[in-house]
Amino acid sequence: MPAPKGGVMHKVNQETYALVFKALLKEPQSLDSLEELTGLHRVTLYRLFRTLKKHKVVHVSDWEQDRMGRDMFPVFTLGAGKDKPKFRMSRTEIARRYREKQKRKATTAVLDNIIKGAKNEERARTEECIA
Repeated sequence: MPAPKGGVMHKVNQETYALVFKALLKEPQSLDSLEELTGLHRVTLYRLFRTLKKHKVVHVSDWEQDRMGRDMFPVFTLGAGKDKPKFRMSRTEIARRYREKQKRKATTAVLDNIIKGAKNEERARTEECIA
């Protein structure tokens, strides 16, 4: 099988499994850290961990958030345990945050207009003094 364009092909073998379990023995690991460590693609790691979860070898102990603050990336820990559920906001909370964001945008726009108006007035006064 040829290597992907511009990439190096990594085999899933005993060495790879050893690296994964060695890292998990030290501390809980996210797929990002394991991706860097092993060189395997995220999809390959998801498949591996799906199987490990099925056989209760690992469980989700935490979630890493994306830039929007949503729980998106699982952090795995060795051992049978209960998976930590994702945090989900209620529709009311989502709507409240949206209204706050719109209010902040409106306030910023008003302040920007005030500042622009003050700069224009100052510019007009300096032009009058020059003329």
